[in-house]
Amino acid sequence: MKHINMTKLIVWALFLGVVLVMGCGQPAGSRPLVPAHAENNPASLDRDRLLDLLEGVVSPPVITSHRQNEQVDGQTEHQLIFIEGYSEPDNRLEVKVNGIVKADSIKAQSDGFFKAADGVEIVAGKNRIQVSAISPSGEKSRPTVFEVFLNVPQRVEFTIYDDAQNLKEISEIYFLKEGDPLVYITGRYESAAEIFVQVNDRVVQEGATDAAGSFAFDDIRLRKGENEIAVWGKTQEQKISQPVYAHVLVTRDTVSPNPSSLKGYSDDFGNHITWTTSVDPNFYSYKLVRVQDPCLNPQYPDHDVIASFSERETGSFTDEDIKEGRSYYYTLWTLDKAGNAISSNVLALPSPVYAIHMERMPPFEDHTVGRRQWYYQYFRISNTGNVTVDLQPIMVWIKLSPEPREQDLFPLWETHIWDADSGQYYYSNERIEDTIIPDYWAIDAITQEGEIYEYVVDENDQDEGNDQDEGDHEAVAEEEREVRQVRDIVTRKTHRREGKRVMETTTRTVDVETGEVLAVETTQTLVEPERIGSLIQDLEPGHSVEIAVKIQNITAAAGDQITVHFHFAPVDCSGYFFTDEEVSTQDITVISTGRN
Repeated sequence: MKHINMTKLIVWALFLGVVLVMGCGQPAGSRPLVPAHAENNPASLDRDRLLDLLEGVVSPPVITSHRQNEQVDGQTEHQLIFIEGYSEPDNRLEVKVNGIVKADSIKAQSDGFFKAADGVEIVAGKNRIQVSAISPSGEKSRPTVFEVFLNVPQRVEFTIYDDAQNLKEISEIYFLKEGDPLVYITGRYESAAEIFVQVNDRVVQEGATDAAGSFAFDDIRLRKGENEIAVWGKTQEQKISQPVYAHVLVTRDTVSPNPSSLKGYSDDFGNHITWTTSVDPNFYSYKLVRVQDPCLNPQYPDHDVIASFSERETGSFTDEDIKEGRSYYYTLWTLDKAGNAISSNVLALPSPVYAIHMERMPPFEDHTVGRRQWYYQYFRISNTGNVTVDLQPIMVWIKLSPEPREQDLFPLWETHIWDADSGQYYYSNERIEDTIIPDYWAIDAITQEGEIYEYVVDENDQDEGNDQDEGDHEAVAEEEREVRQVRDIVTRKTHRREGKRVMETTTRTVDVETGEVLAVETTQTLVEPERIGSLIQDLEPGHSVEIAVKIQNITAAAGDQITVHFHFAPVDCSGYFFTDEEVSTQDITVISTGRN
């Protein structure tokens, strides 16, 4: 063991002697490999370097410009550093940053000095730098390794919106319909820092961040055309961040997009909707709006937006969030970047069905309250369609037996349509006195004969060939007039025509004695049922309402009777009631027992 150690000492002594001899033998004015100012650099006394020299390999370069774990302050996340040092003359230097070659053509001068004149890029945070020397023969040294930390102030983050309410983000182009180009800017930076906003080379607003680091600026005025917006911050330590830039082109767009055509169908998987896609070059988005109320026209942004699409090529959607037995109403709104919006047609899926069902609920109730006789017949009306409807009470007829005597109004009845649960009255009539058969129900012809009256026949009016002048005509007219006893026979009949009812009234003037028809006149008028009372409102699909026909005997004697007959029809938003879907109470007859 002592022999081995002695051998090592002899080798080291010989090596140091060679180094000293080489140093002493250098020409006058030549520089040593490691300059005097680098003597304090640990790399100059590196044991590995001595071993490299001993083995005859390329020595690692000596770095004089940077220290291990050096901290560098920068303004951006990328910055150049300029590496300097020494290597053997004519060596080429290779620089890697975080494992990536950033420079490989730096050359050491005749005295061994080198410098990365074009700089080497480092990034924010820790950078591991490796510098290797490559000899003219291509041999490569072990790298000299050191780390540099790039400290960059926090960047200001901000977003530009059209205003503080809509918060529609503006990226590169700001389309305006009208008015001044004002925008809203909000963002984040360090807390309690000053914030500066510059537009087109002029600082337009200054402010400060709150405790959470948030800031906002309203009414930032831009100009039509190109705008450059810069935002930067200054910390409490007076460090100024690098400005963050945004470029906005302000332009006008006053033309609304073309509306899409909405189509669709329903199946067990939902409501399937398709539309024609927009051709607007300034397209922004589609908004699909849905409502359940058939009285509403689906509007954006007033009603529920169930889907939004930012891709102009999107042309379909399936709505799966639906209830069975319910019709839904859709519109597709197309928006452009200026905020112009236009709607499609309204699409109902599935198609609306207006249908109701009525059932009579036993028993028929007879009450006497305070010497007054009340009768109640209850009904349940159910909405069997798929849309919310109102119900319109309709009078079909009222028949009294005997008919009231005009002088004393006997018998006299009071009639109501009443909701016992809510106490609401939909119809009330306290003096029902006449028999009513409305013209609306005259599907079969109803003929009535009028009273006899005198009818004057002018023969000259019927003589188309009479060429007498006006003076002669007046002279003989009085003598040729004929007076007859006649009566008018009026026939009324109602026809269905284009979803409506038209009543045709024909009046024939007939000679009482001979039966001769002297004149015929025909007129046509639109007729409707006799709508009464107020609507029973907002009956939803699958829901029911219970009502009662409530009749009170006011002055009817024993045996007097009243018969009432009502219909109920579903009504849509425009007030149109669907007569084909009417339901009927049928005749409700009440016979007085004389308790009055």
